[in-house]
Amino acid sequence: MEKESKNDSALAVPKDREGKERFLLEEETHILRLAAKILHKPISFSDEEWSVAFQAVSSALDSFDEEKGNFWSYAALVMDSRLKDYYRAANRRNPEVLVSPEAFEGELEEDDPGFSLQHEIQQHTISWEDTSLKDEILALQEELKRYDISFFDLTESSPKAEKTRRSCADLIRAFFAPPPPLVSKMRKSGILPAKELLSRTKISRKILDRYRKYLITSALILDGDYPGLSDYLQYVKKDLRTGGGVL
Repeated sequence: MEKESKNDSALAVPKDREGKERFLLEEETHILRLAAKILHKPISFSDEEWSVAFQAVSSALDSFDEEKGNFWSYAALVMDSRLKDYYRAANRRNPEVLVSPEAFEGELEEDDPGFSLQHEIQQHTISWEDTSLKDEILALQEELKRYDISFFDLTESSPKAEKTRRSCADLIRAFFAPPPPLVSKMRKSGILPAKELLSRTKISRKILDRYRKYLITSALILDGDYPGLSDYLQYVKKDLRTGGGVL
């Protein structure tokens, strides 16, 4: 049974070295479970992700402000950022390793201690250590307002099945296929160019309508100044060409 302190917003966070080491040792299993929930896959103490997650919680102990509230919500935020950095670096070393962003596919369950992570980003109350990615998210949120899309609407409108992901990738590529690139038309009108996209692909209207928000957001990311977020669209960028060049 989980100790009550794990979800207690008044948790006393140790700052001295011995207290910190004791806390980390006692909470190893909890840290492992939290990392697995963030990653949506099981991990073990022998995995590199475990080391990243453990160091993230250690760092969170040093930087946590008890007036902010729940420690584990804050630790989940730091852990999520560190794990994304880890996978992003792995993607650069090995392009075959593809990682989908939690922001596009949902993150934690509502009863998990890290559930407030999405809320914290929306409210801008906690700064990510990866400030460049945070800045991209905030800029994208502003851009999405024109299309009546919240960044976190993507949890419900992102493709999960591999077949559907391929269909969405085809539609996203169609934004950039000449002549002319439809992403420019969408930026001018603020409306998804559905008819033109369908004419350039063999994808059904049902797919386009179901994933409209995801398609718009992906096109804006690839067309805009979002290098961090675009890393998560490698499965689209792999074959995407505009004006003879590769994005």
